[in-house]
Amino acid sequence: MKLLALACTTACLSLGTGCLWANERSDAMHGYEARVVLGTDGHVEGAQAHALAGAAGLYADLEANLRDATRLDDPDTHPGLGLGFSLRASLFGILATDHKLERYLDLGAEAGAGGGIVHGVPPHGVSAMSSVWYGGWVEVGTVSVGSGYLALTGGIRREVFSDPWLDQTQLAIGLAWRKRELMGKLNIHD
Repeated sequence: MKLLALACTTACLSLGTGCLWANERSDAMHGYEARVVLGTDGHVEGAQAHALAGAAGLYADLEANLRDATRLDDPDTHPGLGLGFSLRASLFGILATDHKLERYLDLGAEAGAGGGIVHGVPPHGVSAMSSVWYGGWVEVGTVSVGSGYLALTGGIRREVFSDPWLDQTQLAIGLAWRKRELMGKLNIHD
């Protein structure tokens, strides 16, 4: 939770006063991503679709997901649908003064929260769930496509669910389309 509070405080300060490390050479980035989610035992637990945008190494990430949900003392898994919101921080986007590396390799941390519904749960057939998570991510940029590029993505996160749902450690692999441009071209900074 301290990581989430720090990320929110940093984002608020950045939006209110301008990023302290940002300059006209900093990148603004937006993109889309599809991920397959694996459990720690290697089986597929779900899928995610993401849309994200940000600048100078801080990104807001909106997620829609389909997942397996499990409860204590319940041998069955139940399908769940959810929405989530994450704040992502890029190590190179924040620390570097030249932002050419992030096009080919980027990594960082994320924290977020979400909620959803789970189907097929006795006795009512549907149940609500909510969660918070923290973790790390990596992207390897590949070929140029249109005005952007494709990236292979990976991530690991620990997701803590509301009762009665069991917490999960998730591995994710995916494919993303990203577009980067200099913040100076966007005329965001004064």
